Amino acid sequence: MPWIEVIRRLLKRPLVMACLAVILVFALVALTARLWVPNEDLAARTSESALDEITGLERSYHPPGWLLYLDADHGHWANTGVDPATREERPAVAPENRNWGFFDVRTWHLPLGCDIHGVSLLAKLIRGTELAFIIGIIPTLISSVIAVIMGLLAGYFGKWIDDAIGYLINTLASIPFVLLLIAFIQAVRDSDSIARLFEAVGQDSKPLRNLVLVLIVIGLTSWIGLCRLVRAEVLKHKDRDYVHAARALGCGHMRIIGKHILPNVMHLVIIVFTLSFVGSVGLEVFLSFVGIGIDSTLPTWGQVIVKGRDELQRDPSVWWPLTFATATLFTLSLAFSLFGDALRDALDPKLRT
Repeated sequence: MPWIEVIRRLLKRPLVMACLAVILVFALVALTARLWVPNEDLAARTSESALDEITGLERSYHPPGWLLYLDADHGHWANTGVDPATREERPAVAPENRNWGFFDVRTWHLPLGCDIHGVSLLAKLIRGTELAFIIGIIPTLISSVIAVIMGLLAGYFGKWIDDAIGYLINTLASIPFVLLLIAFIQAVRDSDSIARLFEAVGQDSKPLRNLVLVLIVIGLTSWIGLCRLVRAEVLKHKDRDYVHAARALGCGHMRIIGKHILPNVMHLVIIVFTLSFVGSVGLEVFLSFVGIGIDSTLPTWGQVIVKGRDELQRDPSVWWPLTFATATLFTLSLAFSLFGDALRDALDPKLRT
């Protein structure tokens, strides 16, 4: 595969390079998330007294500081929460205490605000980036390996092997994907044998166990599309002259598949991998929305979105958790989608001739 030509084509497109830069920034944040936000910082509730000392607002769901800087008449100045001791509304912040400067520490102390539990939203999104890459990469790797193996075997050997794999694909494809996924998750999540298996390897944390099971189940149920593509591509290549020449030279089946056919279908795998990453992350948001799979204690973007949805009805509205989590998910998904589309064009042999 002429990778130099592929890189040259990608470098000619500034938008693609911008998307790649966004992906790399997110990847760097994911790799260093625990350095920026240790577990104790994520679990610790920001006390109302600490917020009061910094910003003057005694509330756990603190709005972004710059929002208060821009609007001295914002509703959050007047409604500062309820005193837990007296259960009465706290007094409004005096007008003379609302004039923050642009470089005031109060303006940027909480750039994205806090959620209802008093945890910095920026901290949750940073740790959520780590989980987003885990959720995007692991299931996609599992499904890609299964799809490539199945597709190569079905396309190359044909006959009863192709029939058996085709029957399995048609059976799974006839079941709605979401229902199949939910059924698998429900079947393994509360299984005592699965729990004992994790305890045997020294992992007894239920939230982490559920996360691993969800990743595995997504990978085991999302390989059908890529398998069909690989099979079709192998059917096209197995009767090419270079394959016949390899057989004439005495190459075995595994050598022909691994050395001659597989490299010619890898462009499909790479393209589908980038697009499936987005699908897996979006699927986690959906599962969190319906309350299945990912534990609510994990700071995934989906959990932030689900919990932020219920806060929109407050007066004044607590809109920032839902807004910033959705914007973060949208940015990463758009970057991966545009980059995957450009990679498909760059790897397409028809466009290189």
